[in-house]
Amino acid sequence: MAQYKHDRFFKFYIQCLYKFKGDTRQNIEVHNDEDLEIDLMFVGNTENARWQQEDLGLFDLLMQSHATIIIEHYSSYLEETDINKSITRKNLYWEAKKKELTEIAKSEQKLTTSKRLSKEAIEKIESQNPFTWILTVNSSEKLLKLCDAKPDLELGLGVYRLSPFLRMGIVVIEQLENSLENMWLKMLGNRESAQKAFQSIQQLSPERREKNDIIGMCVKYCVYLREMPADSLTPEEQNFMRTMAQIDAWYEAEINKAKLEGKIEGKIEGKIEGKIEGELEGKIKSAKIIIRAKFGVEVLTTRVVSQLGLLNDGQLDEFMLEMLNWQTPTDMERWLYEVTGVA
Repeated sequence: MAQYKHDRFFKFYIQCLYKFKGDTRQNIEVHNDEDLEIDLMFVGNTENARWQQEDLGLFDLLMQSHATIIIEHYSSYLEETDINKSITRKNLYWEAKKKELTEIAKSEQKLTTSKRLSKEAIEKIESQNPFTWILTVNSSEKLLKLCDAKPDLELGLGVYRLSPFLRMGIVVIEQLENSLENMWLKMLGNRESAQKAFQSIQQLSPERREKNDIIGMCVKYCVYLREMPADSLTPEEQNFMRTMAQIDAWYEAEINKAKLEGKIEGKIEGKIEGKIEGELEGKIKSAKIIIRAKFGVEVLTTRVVSQLGLLNDGQLDEFMLEMLNWQTPTDMERWLYEVTGVA
């Protein structure tokens, strides 16, 4: 769907949150028309322990509601044509997929084309018929009534189900309550909702993988938008930039805090093992905090930690300044290799 370039953020965001919980696919072609691409599809792995380790509240309940989920995102008011296109995209996809699955099942059972599959085989195929969640910043009551959307009392305010025949639901993000359960969805809302949600995410433990990854993804997405000509940005992208400006401010504050903590830790350790050695250790710890905040804890490998330990005082200062400019872990790893010579 060629709605806005801002949809890149939505796709990156969901893939970032759910990369360990199942298989996420994007831009699935169902027709030779860009408007008929399915934005994102998710096939969850219910056996994965990450579902218990990383609780994303209402978002998790949506993503676990069916075996295969199509996610459509609209960054403004939902329109009737948006719903119609979502139905068309899903039906075109499923018509082709069902045919493919049926042919595979008949081949496995060595059935001729005219022979029908067993009831069990048909049910197994139908279980892969996707359910579509439309995530929209807002929607009019008139449209919700027009498509006979019924509130999902189990999932709560702001969540609606359409006719079971359509296998579709709508989440009106601005109707969701401001709570920790909803903050991961609120990040896809309007400017005010995203700001509040980000403030809540900031308060999470620095050990939370999803917090660190989302912060790093937001920083990288801001860099992507900054590199584009200002006059090419849509109003949605411009609003997003203003919203995400606080990420940069927070990130710089984290760096300053990390440096301060490093100096304090350095002084404490310096009393025991020597001031210089303590300050170096403090700066290394600061560098680790910054890496986790920007790129995620998994980037902090044994090799990276070893390379940090080889940097002197001036190199560590340079490293932390360069972290503001690097866009990918590869940039950081290249610099560390060039400075330390350790691969």
